[in-house]
Amino acid sequence: MEIQKSIERLSGGEILLTDDPASTAIFERLEGHIRSLAVSMRNMQDLISYYQTKEGYLSGMIDSLQRIRELIIMMSNSIIGPMAQDIIKTEIDHHYDSILKSLQRAEFNTKPLFMGLFDDETITEWFKSPRYYLLSSVDRILSFFISLRSKLGASVNTMELRLEQKGKEKLNAEEFESTGDTDFALELSRLKRNRVIFLVNILLLKTR
Repeated sequence: MEIQKSIERLSGGEILLTDDPASTAIFERLEGHIRSLAVSMRNMQDLISYYQTKEGYLSGMIDSLQRIRELIIMMSNSIIGPMAQDIIKTEIDHHYDSILKSLQRAEFNTKPLFMGLFDDETITEWFKSPRYYLLSSVDRILSFFISLRSKLGASVNTMELRLEQKGKEKLNAEEFESTGDTDFALELSRLKRNRVIFLVNILLLKTR
């Protein structure tokens, strides 16, 4: 029986229910908790990636808006001639077109990143062509996007902190769970000892 138990411990790598039913039940619940933490951590990592992707698009759009702002100020210079102004307007239009395409087409795993952003009539109004060249309009859009990116950055920081905490919790649970694992060196020595005892008993029976 002891030889059979040792083989079962070495095969399963864990304590046996017959050894300690209460501890086995605890370790089984702990295993479920560890798996739950692992799934939760994967979900959080996916959400962090989603937020970081969105933040990356916003950073690019903010850079474009900063450039538009510079170009509008440049246009206000009285020494800029009509041809130069047309060139500047072409670049401004190009930046706006790039921003609108990003807002409409940006995706993460086929999910649109900015769905619903244009439901707000005020935001829609900001992107109408006549307002493209108004500094006040650019400043409002810029302020909105900077605020949006700031909120995303704060969310990412919070989630990264929670992910780190869950990682520590999982590590602690795994370390505790390992106390229910078989000590292979000890179990092998027990198995060898029990086999020797078994063989000695057989020899004694034969001699008798």
